[in-house]
Amino acid sequence: MIQIGRILSVKNGLAYMEVSRKGACGSACATCSSSACESKSEFISVPNDLNAKEGDSVELFVNDHFVLHSIYRVYGIPLIVFLLAIGLGQLLLPDALPKRDLYVFILGALSLVISFFILKSVDKKHGDAARLKMIRIL
Repeated sequence: MIQIGRILSVKNGLAYMEVSRKGACGSACATCSSSACESKSEFISVPNDLNAKEGDSVELFVNDHFVLHSIYRVYGIPLIVFLLAIGLGQLLLPDALPKRDLYVFILGALSLVISFFILKSVDKKHGDAARLKMIRIL
């Protein structure tokens, strides 16, 4: 995925820049009344490998494969673990147990908390793959 960013400042080998996030359909058109098309700015820092200067526009690259896998990890894995925990709770807990549904819910919520810590440890191991890289100065 290629993005364009404008450098606001450079300090300690990092370029602090503004990147315009693309809308859902790619661009805002005059006939569209949806707010999904609006471009919003994000402020990020990127290693200044190209020795770009303040005010320069640069192309940034992030691996599409990594982005799609990250989306799967962040949304898919907790959902699957949550549904499995709810299903196991329904199967394993006896029907006669008072407040059974509450215990099943607590088991599902606990699975989400466990998923959070697992994803956090995975992110520490693979965090460098997510780094934006400057490709060229425009």
